Amino acid sequence: MILANGRRIQFHNADITFQRGDIRILNHQIAEVGTRLTPAPGETYMDLKGDYVLPGMVNSHSHSYTNLLRGTSYGEPLEIWSSDTVALGGLLSEEDMVLSTSLGICEMLHSGVTACVDHLPHLSTAAAAAAVYQSSGFRAALAPMMHNKKDSQILCGLTPPVSAAPSPSPFLPVPAYMEYYEDFIKRFHHPEGTVQVMAGINSPQRADESLLNAASDLAARHGLGIHCHLLETRWQQVSARESGISPVFLMDRCGLLTQKTSLAHCVWLDDEEIALVAQRGSIPVSNPASNLFLGSGVFPLNKWMDFHVLPALGSDGVNCGTDHSIQEILRLFLLLQRGQTPDYRRWPGAADAYRMATTRGLQVLGKASSPSERRDTQSSPIQTGMDADLVIIDQTSLLPVSDSAIANQLLFHNHLQAKHVLIHGRFVLESGVVTCLDEKGLRAETVKRLPYLAGRYDEALKKAGMEKPLFRQGYGRIWNLEK
Repeated sequence: MILANGRRIQFHNADITFQRGDIRILNHQIAEVGTRLTPAPGETYMDLKGDYVLPGMVNSHSHSYTNLLRGTSYGEPLEIWSSDTVALGGLLSEEDMVLSTSLGICEMLHSGVTACVDHLPHLSTAAAAAAVYQSSGFRAALAPMMHNKKDSQILCGLTPPVSAAPSPSPFLPVPAYMEYYEDFIKRFHHPEGTVQVMAGINSPQRADESLLNAASDLAARHGLGIHCHLLETRWQQVSARESGISPVFLMDRCGLLTQKTSLAHCVWLDDEEIALVAQRGSIPVSNPASNLFLGSGVFPLNKWMDFHVLPALGSDGVNCGTDHSIQEILRLFLLLQRGQTPDYRRWPGAADAYRMATTRGLQVLGKASSPSERRDTQSSPIQTGMDADLVIIDQTSLLPVSDSAIANQLLFHNHLQAKHVLIHGRFVLESGVVTCLDEKGLRAETVKRLPYLAGRYDEALKKAGMEKPLFRQGYGRIWNLEK
């Protein structure tokens, strides 16, 4: 297939430019980039007539189960809010998970997102989500969560009520986690296709060393990427300091800080921890919208840039003040950073900004040559040999005064609506309509299930409300809010 007469995005030093030309797609990949390519007999030829061709954006940290939980919280600090999302997510059936994952895919496609990392907390429904990604052709890295410690065991300042009898552990034993993963990998790990498996740790604080070592061995044995939450909140940081164990250095000791490791949030690392992550080539993933919604803080970009590290970007769960548009998340990220320093020379340039949403995400997925950040004088995120994950934007949606004006609109002014989307060389959205899923049917099914879901949500939130006083009291004690 030839996509002809498109305006392909280019990076030129710190800036973005556009070059008119053709793209040939063969065997799921970009086979040739040039001008006036001649179609072979029987080869599909699509004249883009000047539409813009962009690389698909990557949502490098997401939770698909939350698509059906949108709007269930106004927001509280993470440790208090978590009771809600854990209770709500635990109620979702496999049918609910299929619906939730499918809705998320549709929303990502419309906003030009062609891949995600799905950090799956509920092992019982993870396979249902995986099957949707597999059948739809959406590119996904699946990271079912491993953990064996509760927040009530790791957060300082808590005084849990004394129980007459110890409650049974809600977590799997380490061998059972490994058995689960071995089966999951056999079923869904196809990195040459569109779905792969990552070793998904909840967070290093929420796992003991035996589980962390087992996860490290699993990842090394199967060549898996590694994904986890890391120091999202100040309470987590203070608790880690009081325990005397840095979760970053613990991960490193267990062999979990590698060039295949991605670390969600990374808001509260100190300079020594940032230096270690940078040295190991691991990739931080900023989630600015959810971090603001939960009052967790702002990703300290300048500290990371001192070590020449750009983050990837994620939405996190869409029940915490966010949505699936990585373009909108990038915009928020860039604007937030401008308020962090008076030195405007340290603001990210347009090319680096777009790298966060594209190239860095591909590196998280293992789809780029190296996690080290390259800033060639002139390069393109659309090159021969790459997977053909492309987004086509109608030229009339932008004011093409100049290349820089187009780039500025993409970054700051225009709400991106994809015209066509290809993943792995196949159209999954055409003329604004999702073709890999029945979006209209999914919306109708959601409406039909609302009464059932509403009843279950009410029950779950009441249950969660019983757990919150412990964390509210602890939070107030830590931050001296009990006056």
